[in-house]
Amino acid sequence: MEIPKAARKCPYCQHFQNRLILFLYHPAFAVLLTSVPFIAMLIIFASFFDTGENYQTYKDQITVTESQLAFGDIKSGATVDVIGTIKNTSSISWKEVQFHVDFFDGAGKRIDVGEKENYNFYLAANGTTSFKVSFPREFPETNYQKQIVHVVAARDVKVRW
Repeated sequence: MEIPKAARKCPYCQHFQNRLILFLYHPAFAVLLTSVPFIAMLIIFASFFDTGENYQTYKDQITVTESQLAFGDIKSGATVDVIGTIKNTSSISWKEVQFHVDFFDGAGKRIDVGEKENYNFYLAANGTTSFKVSFPREFPETNYQKQIVHVVAARDVKVRW
């Protein structure tokens, strides 16, 4: 017998007549349709715990281009500050940069050290920016003659936590 043109299924063998309808009613399509939101949720969940790029891989691309000493006094006591510029030649933007500073006297002897993480500091990819880190001063100003500044740690900007 002939199958009517408007029929979705053959009334005798129950076979779908339209390929689109055959695809939409196939069980694999239902599995695919329900798994897409689940996969999307997994990707979003994974992005919350992404650790980002490892700073140690890019540490040679972050350099302090110049720095100078400044001295000050605040209510809690005297300070020694390091003011300078930092250059990032990597393609990664960094946040929460941790500075390590070695202070030397006129004879080249290390007299003091300081390490400070700046939570508000943002270093753009392929950019240069200024920085300032302050430390309590333990010796007279005249003892502080030279400083060497290193960036010892930073976090990828894409990291949420």
